[in-house]
Amino acid sequence: MENVKVEIIERSVLGRELSFVVDKEKVEKARKSIIAEIRENAEIEGFRKGKAPEEIIEKKFGQLINENLIKRIVPDVYIETIREQGLRPITEPDVFDVSFNEEGMKFKVYLELKPDVELKKYKGIPVKRITPEPVTEKEVEDVLAEWEKQPSFASAIIDPVKRRAWKEKIRQQLESYKKANALMQENKQLWDEVFRDVDFPVPDKMVREEGIRYTEEQLRHMDIESKSEEEKEKIVKELFEKVKPEAVVSVKRYFVLDKIAEMEKIEVDEEELNKRIEEISRSAGEPPQQIRQKFEKADRLDALKDEIRIQKAFMFMRENAKFIEKIILPGEEKKVEIIK
Repeated sequence: MENVKVEIIERSVLGRELSFVVDKEKVEKARKSIIAEIRENAEIEGFRKGKAPEEIIEKKFGQLINENLIKRIVPDVYIETIREQGLRPITEPDVFDVSFNEEGMKFKVYLELKPDVELKKYKGIPVKRITPEPVTEKEVEDVLAEWEKQPSFASAIIDPVKRRAWKEKIRQQLESYKKANALMQENKQLWDEVFRDVDFPVPDKMVREEGIRYTEEQLRHMDIESKSEEEKEKIVKELFEKVKPEAVVSVKRYFVLDKIAEMEKIEVDEEELNKRIEEISRSAGEPPQQIRQKFEKADRLDALKDEIRIQKAFMFMRENAKFIEKIILPGEEKKVEIIK
């Protein structure tokens, strides 16, 4: 790139550190442009609006000028470089060591690349169908007995009609739990088979962010307010290390599904996006337009679309699996019933 020197250092399998030196000519050209923009609107005592000398503007607004230089030069130089180098960053770049000197401007950028995923098989994967076990009367009674240990609740179910209603509610909850558990077991088989023949590195930053999310989720179910700051820090660190392997698996699943979406040309249209926003709207009790505005303001609309795209990719993989209704043991019939 003209007027820019770049050095790329491989910090890890996916991590790259880019060191930039932008020459003085390019920096000064941008600086003069920024000074002109500031001078046009600046009100400085002793000068008419837009007439203050450059040196006065530079002295009074030096910090603002440098901030605008960084905002203007860094993105342009970075984007042009990754395009020229054919780099595919997957995480937001970290900019650091920014400085101005007689050479011009120096700064560094750390980024992580999108891993290459080679899928050998993601359609026609055999999965044993898991049938949820029926809910027994004993299971319902056991749960109800636990609830009855709470005096405030026990008084609410003395009436036989209310008692039957609560038992039905418990039965439905247990059925939902068993169905979800069966589905989870089927999905585990699916993922175990996918990962049997594929492996790839994952970006540290994505693992860290996912690990933090898991950690915060577990902390919400813990009472640590009475702990000292040192104890809290230790708990958080231990939790993070505990969930980190799960975070790695989660990130790997994302890239597998991203690859499937890419290969199968799975996309998300506006109708699907609006449907998801309406679902969030009903859950949050807020108008759909307000939900959309929140996502737009947080610059998260594309992330929501990507979430839908990834979920569609998983449903594609599951719908194209071969579900085995029954496994025939040796000595039994020599055929296996398979349904799509």
